[in-house]
Amino acid sequence: MGHWKAGSVESLERRLPALYFVFALLLTTVLCWTAAPFFGPDEPNQSLRVLALMHGEILPRMGPDQAGGNIDTGAVHAMDAMDSIRMRWEPQSPDFHDRKYGPVTPEAQARWADVRWSGKRRFVGFGNTATYPPGLYAPAMAGWKIAQAANLTIFASLRLARWLTAFTAALLGWLALRCSGRGAWMLLPPLLLPSQLFLQATCSQDALLLPVSALGVALICRALDERRVLGGGELVVATVLFALCAMAKPPFAALGLLIFVPAVELKQRGWKLWAKQAASFASVVIACGAWWRLVARFGVDTADEADPVGQAAFLRSHLFAASAAVFRGTADAAWDFVHRGLYVVGWNDLLPHHGAALVLSVCLLVIAWRAPGAGVRSWRARILIAVAVIIPLIAISVAEYLIWTPVGLQTVYGVQPRYWLPAFPAMMLLVTSWRMQRREKPERRGWLLFSATILLACIACTLPWMEARAFYRAELMQAVLINLR
Repeated sequence: MGHWKAGSVESLERRLPALYFVFALLLTTVLCWTAAPFFGPDEPNQSLRVLALMHGEILPRMGPDQAGGNIDTGAVHAMDAMDSIRMRWEPQSPDFHDRKYGPVTPEAQARWADVRWSGKRRFVGFGNTATYPPGLYAPAMAGWKIAQAANLTIFASLRLARWLTAFTAALLGWLALRCSGRGAWMLLPPLLLPSQLFLQATCSQDALLLPVSALGVALICRALDERRVLGGGELVVATVLFALCAMAKPPFAALGLLIFVPAVELKQRGWKLWAKQAASFASVVIACGAWWRLVARFGVDTADEADPVGQAAFLRSHLFAASAAVFRGTADAAWDFVHRGLYVVGWNDLLPHHGAALVLSVCLLVIAWRAPGAGVRSWRARILIAVAVIIPLIAISVAEYLIWTPVGLQTVYGVQPRYWLPAFPAMMLLVTSWRMQRREKPERRGWLLFSATILLACIACTLPWMEARAFYRAELMQAVLINLR
């Protein structure tokens, strides 16, 4: 540790944005070509939403039983083929969430590798993604549009859409680290999580949710670090970022409360200042509410055993029991996030070895405990950050309780670990704000931060091998070659 001099942490901190961008882009580029086509979380339906948006269908069309859109039949044919492979194999898996071998053989994928755009469209239902707003799909739309113009195969088109999404996510992460002041060490772990890097290499709006959230939190961190309120331009950008998160997933509208944190921390006065911030937060809420009000007539996707109307009636008549179920479900989701959510790949969260979750958890704790904080000293500001973090997590549980949980059940079904990822940057801000200030030698802090970060990156580097293991009966290089055909 002797080579760590005072200022080494700050020197390395200045290099973090560039190092992250290069690492994330290289790794996710490989992931785009090692994941089986349409095997990301809900990737077929996410892609269907992109293809509908690409043809100007901002609002979905209502089919006989669910919302959807008019989609190229060639794309539908390729998606259905890969989905049939997955569905045939899953019932045979002895352990759905931790299987050793994937369902896709080289021969099965090669059979559909030459499918191209047909030029004909037909209606397809994709109710669970049909009502998502277009904002976070922009990179994927560009990829699919370029690929269609070049008459690439459907699989090659998907990989281009994935790569442009991955590039955009890495760029947003770079911007977040550049704009965060002394908060770069704090924001880096969420961006390096294997689960997030896997999502960044899929054609999904979930790929951009955490980087967008991280950039919004970065603006708050910089203002806190410089002991000032958000400037006019920063306020507009933060509003747009948090509005994008809220429109994609309404529970994250509460992240907009972070806009108030610098002013609360500095105990600022003056009605004009508070009016601007209130207007920004109101804009986040209004944008979210307006979009979901607009698409409300198309309904929401629900589980077969769920009854949203009946569950809402149960909640009103048994408020204590329903609240207990929601809090129990949120507590279970918290454990699930640590146990399963830090490193997952696949359609429905395939797991690595369970020891990876323990190592990742230790690394996150070390960084959260030793990273330079954002300088929050006010109890009111700390409580406000806690509220901005807790409300989305509980709101997610409430939503899944209503639309995915059988009536009267004493817990919550349907909360997947990736749903919590966009709140993770704010969680890191919360932890660094509430922890006790420690006096320690700069070289010790630098060694701990560097070691934990390197270990995080090394675990993330196992993702390509995990994808080959999860999706194919093949080694890593064989999986790459399969997807290069």
